[in-house]
Amino acid sequence: MLLLAGQMACALPSACGAEEGGPLGAATGEWLHFQVRWLGIPSGEATLQLEVGERGNYSVQASVASIGAARVLRAIDDRLTAEGQRQRADFVPRHSAKEQLRSDHSKWIGYLFDREMRQVVRRVRARQGEEERPEERLPIPLASDRVRDPLSAFYALRAQSELLPGHSLERLIVDGEKVYCLSITPGSRQRMQTALGDFTVIPLQVAVDNSELFRQRGPILIWLTDDARRMPIRVEAQLAFGAVVAELAAFEAGNGG
Repeated sequence: MLLLAGQMACALPSACGAEEGGPLGAATGEWLHFQVRWLGIPSGEATLQLEVGERGNYSVQASVASIGAARVLRAIDDRLTAEGQRQRADFVPRHSAKEQLRSDHSKWIGYLFDREMRQVVRRVRARQGEEERPEERLPIPLASDRVRDPLSAFYALRAQSELLPGHSLERLIVDGEKVYCLSITPGSRQRMQTALGDFTVIPLQVAVDNSELFRQRGPILIWLTDDARRMPIRVEAQLAFGAVVAELAAFEAGNGG
């Protein structure tokens, strides 16, 4: 059952924290639903879902779709996935993929993490109208075994044990044809009023060079709940095509701590 405004007692740390020393971050079965506004206008919906099975094998699915007048301007249906192994506070991917569906074309991009060969193999399949293009393959060398896909890196960030104001963290992600370094700087705890209730939150400022996925003009701002689940309740980004804000509208907490 969705936890809506009248059921938010468990959203605050005092009501729903993990036991001391317990794991932080998302629990298996967690499902998050966001409403997206572009230039202040309702324009899309997004979801995030995590499943963790035996031996820590995890699967993350994310979706983004345009709605209403924004869909008339541009029909967007994107799906991102990642699979790998959860190692307590880390999410180590085996492969990830991004599928983009448009009215006149589609594109699938997959990443296979081959750590023995110290590389990520990028595969691209595209279709323009009725014509399917030959698959492209590109090996991307890995200088570090800490490289993650964006989804795995985000869930690992949520499981980070300490997010101290002013103490920056660095994460390596693969996107497009390159590996990028994200610089993440937590701010001081604060209160935030949302449609789901009043939260204590940890603000994060994420800086990254322009990449195929982010294409931002300035840092990305993320607010996580200051409790065991570290749920993202708001995201703001200044992108090439305007300001985008995503707000958590409903969720299922999963069966973890």
